[in-house]
Amino acid sequence: MASLPWKDTPTHYGRTSRWLHWGIGALLIWQLGGMAAKELWGHAPWVQAWLSTHRPLGTLLLGLIALRALWALINLPRRPAHAGKLGRIAAFSHLLLYLLMLGIPALGLYMTWLSGQPFTPLGIPLFDGGSANSERMMFAHRWHSWLGWTLLTLIVVHAGIALLWHGLIRRDGTIRRMTGPRRR
Repeated sequence: MASLPWKDTPTHYGRTSRWLHWGIGALLIWQLGGMAAKELWGHAPWVQAWLSTHRPLGTLLLGLIALRALWALINLPRRPAHAGKLGRIAAFSHLLLYLLMLGIPALGLYMTWLSGQPFTPLGIPLFDGGSANSERMMFAHRWHSWLGWTLLTLIVVHAGIALLWHGLIRRDGTIRRMTGPRRR
């Protein structure tokens, strides 16, 4: 078995893409899970503790997703290809996932700014709050929430298609490109 390269190849995603994919996926599940817990169990102390990580992890996610998007663009000529009509649908759905993953935390930062609060995740001052505008803040909050649930739906569809279509029906090795070791 050959060592997995850091960069992508036409047959497999490299270490960097895999770490970013699974790390961002885990953080997104944490973020969306906290929101689902709030909907299901309200403001119980354990839910509040979970939700206290939402802003700093959202900021971390925005940075990691921007890095991942840049890495994908740099590796675009080397990445496994999406061929045919289904490939175009896959490419479009991945683009939609990237747009949501970048847009949702950006909206979160905008909401924080509109609330008039300074933002200091992990004690690092990123910005002072703007002048409070509750009407705009609530509008941004509705979009942040709605797009978050849309992202959760797309993540479930993404994982479902990967497991069912590529893993069980076609058995075409697509999952192995992102999970398994590269084999010679």
